[in-house]
Amino acid sequence: MPATKEKAKAIKGTTIETKVVRVVDGDTIRVEVNSTEESLRILSLDTEESNGASSKPVSPWGKEAKKEAEKLFKAGDNVKLEFPGDESVEECVKKYRGNYGRLLVFVYLDDGTDFQEHMFQKGFSPYFVKYG
Repeated sequence: MPATKEKAKAIKGTTIETKVVRVVDGDTIRVEVNSTEESLRILSLDTEESNGASSKPVSPWGKEAKKEAEKLFKAGDNVKLEFPGDESVEECVKKYRGNYGRLLVFVYLDDGTDFQEHMFQKGFSPYFVKYG
């Protein structure tokens, strides 16, 4: 099934275009930023777990969320990251990090699809505004 076309909201923060390295789970992907592989904590999205890397239990719905993310993101795909602030990219990369060092961002597919909105509308995230 092709991705739906939820178009991006008006971008307000600093943006950077980058490439996907891989999907970790339904709410975490890895990308290349400034020649460094970075893990993203995608804001406004919290899916159930798909692997046993955290203290939270793995669930079938978490595995389905990961499959959905893998349908949308392939290694080498272009994506746009939006930071919550409007500082320079260099400042944003330093400032906007979560508890585990992941970059805190919103993610948009190359065609403009708002990834957060897509996952929320598909029912994969019970908390649209839990993290941002």
